[in-house]
Order: sequence, then structure tokens, then C-alpha cells
Amino acid sequence: MRFLLYDRVLSLEPGKRIEGVKSISLTEEFLRGHFDRKACMPGSLIIESMVQLTAWCAIAKHDYKYSLVLSMLDDVQVPADLGPGHTLHITGEVLGTNPKGSMARAYAEVDGERVASVGRVLYAHVPVPDPEVLRERFRYYGGTP
Repeated sequence: MRFLLYDRVLSLEPGKRIEGVKSISLTEEFLRGHFDRKACMPGSLIIESMVQLTAWCAIAKHDYKYSLVLSMLDDVQVPADLGPGHTLHITGEVLGTNPKGSMARAYAEVDGERVASVGRVLYAHVPVPDPEVLRERFRYYGGTP
């Protein structure tokens, strides 16, 4: 099973900044049979949503020539309890990038309050055979050209 953990890209400055949203719904597949007493989004998936969205910022900077692989996370904070009905506003910032890898940071807010952050994320770059396929995937997954 594949999880796309953001709903929409709101803005994109390739190689600099990306903003997007993830609305947590009671119908989320990851909530099925998980946390029987109180539904909440696991912290690891909140991190994954920030990492997925931020990766597109570096991918766009390199004109969709590379796919990114998560290499390392540092200085991570996640909420203990974030359930259905909340909308994460995610902001990712690329701190540095070159053809071999990228470094970024990201945070998520709910109603203007920061609820999660990743102080440093490192990605390794993997060349893709056809950048146009990756560009179209980004458009399809709620991105902008």
C-alpha cells in the first residue's frame, strides 16, 4: 500500500520553500484498526508528510531529474495527540542542494500553532530516466507545474 501524506501544494519556490496541507480525516486508511480508544495520526506519518512535501521542493529545483531518498532526520518533534478534524499546514525549506543530495527542514502547524518539526532532513538523489514522468507525477499528486 502506498500513502500520499499531503493533500495539496499551496505554493512552491523550487529549491527554497514549499507549503501544503494535509487534512486528517476519520476515514484515513492508517486509522483503520489503529489506536482503538482514540483515533490519532501516528507521529511517524506526520514526519513522513513533512518529508514527502519538502522533497518536491528539491526535486523541482533540479528540474525533476532526480528522485529523492530519505537519508537522515535530526531534531524531530511530533505531537502526542493529533486526530481527525485537524488540518496540518506544512512548510518545508531547502537549506542546500546539489546533484548528489539535499538538506532541508520542515514544520507543521494547526491553527497557527506549531505542532511538529524536523530540524534537519537529508536526502540522497537518484537520477530518473525520464524527468517528464516525475513532473507529471508531481502535478497529479496535487502539485503545481
